[in-house]
Amino acid sequence: DIDMDHIAAVQTLSGTGACRIGALFLAQFWPRHPIFCPDPTWGNDITIFQQSGLAVHQYRYYDRRTNRVDIVGMLDDLRHKAPSGSIILLHACAHNPTGCDLTIEEWKQVVAVIREKEHIAFFDSA
Repeated sequence: DIDMDHIAAVQTLSGTGACRIGALFLAQFWPRHPIFCPDPTWGNDITIFQQSGLAVHQYRYYDRRTNRVDIVGMLDDLRHKAPSGSIILLHACAHNPTGCDLTIEEWKQVVAVIREKEHIAFFDSA
């Protein structure tokens, strides 16, 4: 069951506009919490979140040697590098720029860590 008192959504004109509105919302209502973006991430992400006043860090996402998601590194960073209550930017699908997406099993692992660490998931859905 989903507790709808803890879900928010907004429709915007563009992906950049959506990320900007979300970033401003988080900076105002969840201040002093860093955002962690995947490495690599869409070229605009870091600038959008920094200009909104959020401290931006990155978590391992892509393994350049295997051309696959670095799920072990990602989970380790979300668990140990990101302080509890961090904002985690996740690309829902068609990860930009790699095109590498998480499997259903990997998503379950990521969700478990987000719950464990009480992170806030911020989805960019292209």
